[in-house]
Amino acid sequence: MAALDLERAIGFNGGADSPLHALGDGGTGYAHASGACVVLSDLADPSRQHFLRGHSEDVSCLAVSSSGRYAASGQNGGEPDVLVWDLSTQTLVYRLQEHDHGVQLVCFSDDERFLLTVGVKKDGKMVAWDLVSGCIVASALAGKNNAAATCACWGGRKKDVKRRDTMQLQLATGGEGFLKYWTLDPAGGSLSSEEATTAVSRHVTALAFSHEREYLYAGSSSGDFVTILVRSLLMHSVTAAASNSVSALAPLPPVPRSLSVLGGDDTLERLLVAGGDGSCTVWQGDGRAYRRTESLEPKLPGAISALSLRVRHPAAGSTLRLLLGTRRGTIHEASLAPGASDAGESGARLLQESHCSAVRGVAYAPHSSTAFVSASDDGSVRLWDVASLSVVAKGECQTALALVPACVAFTGEAIFTGWADGKLRAHDAEDGALLWTLDGVHQSGVTTMAISHNAKFIVTGGESGEVRVWEIRTRHMLRHFKEHKTAITSLAVGSSDDHVFSSSRDRSILCWDLVQGARTTALVQRIGGINGIALHPDGTRLISVGQEKSVAVWDVRQPEPLQRIPLDAEQLTVALSADGSLFATGGADHKLRLWDMATAALLAECVGHSAAVRSIAWAPDGKQLVSCGDDGNILVWNVFYDMPPPPKPLALEAQDAGAQ
Repeated sequence: MAALDLERAIGFNGGADSPLHALGDGGTGYAHASGACVVLSDLADPSRQHFLRGHSEDVSCLAVSSSGRYAASGQNGGEPDVLVWDLSTQTLVYRLQEHDHGVQLVCFSDDERFLLTVGVKKDGKMVAWDLVSGCIVASALAGKNNAAATCACWGGRKKDVKRRDTMQLQLATGGEGFLKYWTLDPAGGSLSSEEATTAVSRHVTALAFSHEREYLYAGSSSGDFVTILVRSLLMHSVTAAASNSVSALAPLPPVPRSLSVLGGDDTLERLLVAGGDGSCTVWQGDGRAYRRTESLEPKLPGAISALSLRVRHPAAGSTLRLLLGTRRGTIHEASLAPGASDAGESGARLLQESHCSAVRGVAYAPHSSTAFVSASDDGSVRLWDVASLSVVAKGECQTALALVPACVAFTGEAIFTGWADGKLRAHDAEDGALLWTLDGVHQSGVTTMAISHNAKFIVTGGESGEVRVWEIRTRHMLRHFKEHKTAITSLAVGSSDDHVFSSSRDRSILCWDLVQGARTTALVQRIGGINGIALHPDGTRLISVGQEKSVAVWDVRQPEPLQRIPLDAEQLTVALSADGSLFATGGADHKLRLWDMATAALLAECVGHSAAVRSIAWAPDGKQLVSCGDDGNILVWNVFYDMPPPPKPLALEAQDAGAQ
């Protein structure tokens, strides 16, 4: 009857190491880390996405080879494998299994022959791999004095005393209080290191060899970069570049002094520097003195975590085309014109915005399919336009004070969120501004909420098992029910707004008469708590999912379920389409399932998320549904029917016509 197709994935692991890279001739596409996937996207058409799946945990680091043919990705957790991908065929080439506890970073040699992988502090190893054979060439301890290596880079072939290339390769690693220069001998299978001098102890956060490999640049947490002469490993200069840490470095081709701001006859090195303060600047100098020549204005809103040139070797004097990623989950396309402050030449354009932590809930307004809202552990509430999948309104709260949002609801005019601090907050759908905060909604924290169909009241559930009804206009409590023994997990309001169903981890589903203020029905599951419920529009049928790893179909007038469908994994959320013909479930196994309501037949089982699916919302017109999860991703799915979807109710058609 119906099938699902993934329209778009919204997510970006901005806190990973180098999570964004330009692809193709001129950077026509890009690869980025999203949950446990590597996503390949098209700059011209963001809906064209391809997913590289193979990790069991979030991608912690990403690298793309110089030609763009290969990508490598690592992860943390119990199976910290490094996966090497052929991007031309989008297939897995190698699964490298040498690290324990986690992979901190990966990077390709300039000739794509070797791959360097560095483990997290608890692992401590760095390994050089031969990508022709997939075998280990050499390994060593990457850090120093129990300090982990947090950055690394290759520097091409090592030069001899006559400045000729040898068969050995040079690379560098840095971290808290150390900077090491390494020599890799592929023939002898050895890695040897020397200490570079940085004058004072620095926390090295970014590394890059100069374009001609004469210098090694080391950015620090203090916001400066140090210039090291490679042949002596002595420091030549320190340059303050950012008001926060230096997060990424990229060498640029040198320019003749005649084209530079310093004058002279020979060439000057150039370096692109990205900062934790959102700055992106170009510096040029001779190793002993550097001057800033270009700067991105305004700065990006958040620490830059990824910097990638769309053209790998830009010509001197040309405008630089960049891709920038931030720790706040944004991806930008940027331009830096030499010496220009003209906004038409220099500036940044937002390509993608996403949450940077687990997304707890998504919701549509009752009678509109043009926008949906989301709430995340990053403390933000966002309103998304369905046509462009861009954020049109955003509200934020300090999670240190408010903890995290547990649920979200949307009326079309206001966005309501329930928080772990026990408060209910309302944000304006126009600009995301906080309209009001209702204290003491649930002392132990709000766990779930539902809005009446007439948008006049909100029902909330709490950590201690209470169900409360609040009038939106006055924010007064209308009803209070307490019969559940543990946290409320889900709420469903009847189509006439006179009944509400609540589910709990105490294995019960209770029906409350809002007019009489009394409980009318109790449905009890024999084993396991209930995670979610969805009420059919006819008010007599109900779907529940829970810890017993099954989907149950109930007639609310009978004490036992009509049907129970066993599954291999616990389902965490369930949602019904507006016409009641389909329902969807999301599970701890990362899968989204589509079901036929009339027959309880499984129609589709989709893999998109890389962590538990926490919430599902159907568009009122039944053409799309949205899911979110612990991977921080929001997935937008198209629903395809073998037959046209049922017509909308007359009231819904009238509402849409009035909106137009």
